[in-house]
Amino acid sequence: MSNALLRLLTAVIGIPVVVLAAYLGGGWFGGLMLAAALVAQLEAYQLMEAGGLAPDRRAGLAIGALTAGWAFAPEAGALALAAALLWLAVSPMRTALKTPLASFAATISGAIYPALFLAFLVKLRLARGPGVGDLEAFYLTLATVVLIWATDTFAYYTGKAVGRHPLAPRVSPKKTWEGSIGGALGALAVAVALKLTVLAFLPWPHLVVVAFLCGVVSQLGDLAESKMKRAVDVKDSGTILPGHGGLLDRLDALILAAPMVYLYLAYVARLFD
Repeated sequence: MSNALLRLLTAVIGIPVVVLAAYLGGGWFGGLMLAAALVAQLEAYQLMEAGGLAPDRRAGLAIGALTAGWAFAPEAGALALAAALLWLAVSPMRTALKTPLASFAATISGAIYPALFLAFLVKLRLARGPGVGDLEAFYLTLATVVLIWATDTFAYYTGKAVGRHPLAPRVSPKKTWEGSIGGALGALAVAVALKLTVLAFLPWPHLVVVAFLCGVVSQLGDLAESKMKRAVDVKDSGTILPGHGGLLDRLDALILAAPMVYLYLAYVARLFD
């Protein structure tokens, strides 16, 4: 089966699952994001190990589950901090661990990127405020994902058509400035369409900022993960998604953009209680 067909089949199956879970909200979406976060975290640890680091997988995944659970229960965040401190206290006693501080840093970084950052997408789905109920929260969550997908699609086809100037040749040789600009403009165009349909409650200035965050920060997230892979000479973070590589490869843009969107809407636009 060709790689293009595998990518198409994965998308045909995966996209409806994500949309349905987001629509159902609550434990359905939170559970899906928790599972995705832990798989992506495991892939991040594999990249670290390829680079010579020694994260503690079991401790890190336990802390990552708690940080991801913070979206549902603030107490989980406190437990994650307590677990991290306990791990730091006992790790030097492990005689097999030659570099305990480096191992601690690698372990905790995986619990933050991607686990904690993905929790912000769940926070967005659970957000409530004046004029923002369950349906509006669903639309905001869906819009964030759609805008990131739109950015990637427009960037790819614009770059393929008119791309001439490399964006970051040492990190991702195929990406161009033309493609990057096309991706950002594509996100803005899709945001306007969403404003005229399901995001009528979101004021225009905030819509433009959300489009900017999804259209620009998402591309930075993609480049950040590409740099991690290039540093250890790895093409994909994993093989869990046929035709797409690893889950971290598919979520890299969302991992950085989702927290930015939530933080902006919560603390600048003040849409949430």
